Amino acid sequence: MTQHYEAHANRIVDAFKELLGEEVAAQITDEHYDELSMLIESALSNSVIEELEKAADNVAALAANIRKHAENYD
Repeated sequence: MTQHYEAHANRIVDAFKELLGEEVAAQITDEHYDELSMLIESALSNSVIEELEKAADNVAALAANIRKHAENYD
């Protein structure tokens, strides 16, 4: 999955370069673009992890609720 985030981050950086134009983009080093790509990749990963944690919490709460109702089922 990391490769997916990395590829997506690289596409975002490439789009950003196009917005800057050739003259401005040439003034920024490849190292800076790589750092930007890593920051974007990290942000994507963190967002996905946060959403997965929320989903896991929801599933756990639902399981607890089902268990509670099962214990009281007549």
